[in-house]
Amino acid sequence: MCGIVGVIGNPQAVDVVTTGLSRLEYRGYDSAGLAVLGPAGAIHTCKAVGKLAALMAKIPGFNATLPTPPTTAIGHTRWATHGAPTEANAHPHVGTCGAHTIAVVHNGIIENYNEYRTTLAKQGATFASETDTEIIPNALAHRMQGVGVSLVQAVQQLTPTFRGHFAFVAMAQGKPDELVGTRRGAPLCVGLAEGASYLVSDPLALAGICSRFVYLEDDDVVHLTPNRLTITDKNGLPTTRPVTTLDLSTEASGKQGFKHFMLKEIHEQPAVCARILQEYTDAQTLLPCLPLLGLNLATVTTINIVACGTANYAGQVGKYAIESLSRIPTNTDIASEFRYRTPPLRPGDLFIAVSQSGETADTLAALEHAKANGQQILVLTNTPTSTMARMADAVINLQAGREIAVASTKAFTAMVLNLILLGLQLGHARGHLSGAQVHGHTTHLRTLPGLIESMLSHTGVLQKVASGLTGSHSALFLGRGMLAPLAYEGALKMKEISYIHAEGYASGEMKHGPIALVEPGLPVINLATSTDGLFEKTLSNLQEVAARRGHIILVTDDAGATQLPLSGKQGLTLVTVPSSPPLLAPIIFAVPLQLLAYLTATEKGTDVDQPRNLAKSVTVE
Repeated sequence: MCGIVGVIGNPQAVDVVTTGLSRLEYRGYDSAGLAVLGPAGAIHTCKAVGKLAALMAKIPGFNATLPTPPTTAIGHTRWATHGAPTEANAHPHVGTCGAHTIAVVHNGIIENYNEYRTTLAKQGATFASETDTEIIPNALAHRMQGVGVSLVQAVQQLTPTFRGHFAFVAMAQGKPDELVGTRRGAPLCVGLAEGASYLVSDPLALAGICSRFVYLEDDDVVHLTPNRLTITDKNGLPTTRPVTTLDLSTEASGKQGFKHFMLKEIHEQPAVCARILQEYTDAQTLLPCLPLLGLNLATVTTINIVACGTANYAGQVGKYAIESLSRIPTNTDIASEFRYRTPPLRPGDLFIAVSQSGETADTLAALEHAKANGQQILVLTNTPTSTMARMADAVINLQAGREIAVASTKAFTAMVLNLILLGLQLGHARGHLSGAQVHGHTTHLRTLPGLIESMLSHTGVLQKVASGLTGSHSALFLGRGMLAPLAYEGALKMKEISYIHAEGYASGEMKHGPIALVEPGLPVINLATSTDGLFEKTLSNLQEVAARRGHIILVTDDAGATQLPLSGKQGLTLVTVPSSPPLLAPIIFAVPLQLLAYLTATEKGTDVDQPRNLAKSVTVE
């Protein structure tokens, strides 16, 4: 969530900031703003509530107040944490003490901001917002009142006293040739170009401007001038960080004719599956070859998969796959709860963090806890340059490509497929599966691109179902076995983008409470595959719903559709998917659920790519 763009040494600084922020809109935000250093070194700010278009509408008038184009600017898109989405709470925030005025843009949370706010108020500071951010520029300005304390020194001295995960960029009035930034737990990197330098929370903001980036480590402080980069580490000692070259040309591509990024990304799933299978299976043997060389698999007795939201549901599918294929006991945890149940962690066991961005704050905190307790760290991420990836012993690049829509689709599919491959690779390495058995599974997996393509070309029934759902206030999603996490994920998708209240349950749990919700017309989406031995039990659950006149929407495979008794088809809407082995079912069934949520949302006219209150990358706990 939130986006930071800082520019120094570029006469098009305002345009660079606003263009960069527009590329980060997918991360989620509810206000935006920028600050520049004018020709006399004075700080000028411009802010707006709502979409970036509201800020852009103010820019011409804002530019007209500046006698010459500024070369130094900082900008931000804010997702509200402390304080409502208002112009006063929008970034940048400015603090003044004596002759010193500082402007700051900030991601994350300063947990001890109240302590600082009380102390600074006693020292004469005034506050115009409800945010935790505002204490940063005020604290910096007060520290610079000390004799000879520069902006970079103030950041170096104060950062260790801030608690929480954060990243911020600061600039000082009268200092048009410097920016200072730091990070802890939240992403921030330096972009390098001829005659100019940049600080951004996501390299995508600089597509077409930079290809060379320096990723900062926790508590690094970077001092930027147009032609110079200086970094000190958490001990205040000069250090260097490697330069990474990125090709962002394909990452900034548009919707390519699709109405929404989400629909484009749903349609990219066949290519994603093909890319994963090409990258991570041996061309001759078809055995999985995930990059696990940094791990000692011989010591692994237990696996913990930790993630949030959609990634957590992918992890739950992964639990089924890994346990059945490798026989290694596997736990799944919501990242925000993992540390607090104080799980017993045996040194040498495997901790798997799953995160599309690699920056999810809750998952990152859980990873740090696991690492401190001697766990081997495997990270599955779509961003191999992310903080989590840099902390890992081994990294599996999801190979999904940049995902722009907030509601994850192709990244979810990539997570599930990579976790299935991991189960196969572990099963083979531990002798539980023969090479022939693994070959058989991967041969089936190689049919996924074609199967998904066939589903994407037949969406007529889903469109009719979606039209019927638009007037609903609630819906239930049910599944058994590996399809139970898909029920949870289907309900999440429906909530995220259509704003219809939806709940996912394991089918067998219906009679233990949720059945009280079933009333005439309630949509109940049932997921059932004929190949997992659970189909008859699912039919029994359908009868429970039918007896209470709920509207049954059965998603099943072609073989399952033929097994329905004629009486079971009354009052039932049937959505069919291709028949496939059980291991493929979670991916096969994900596609109609994604499309159903998308089509329902478009029927309702909601903001599909940037749904309200949500962020793509959640970098606060």
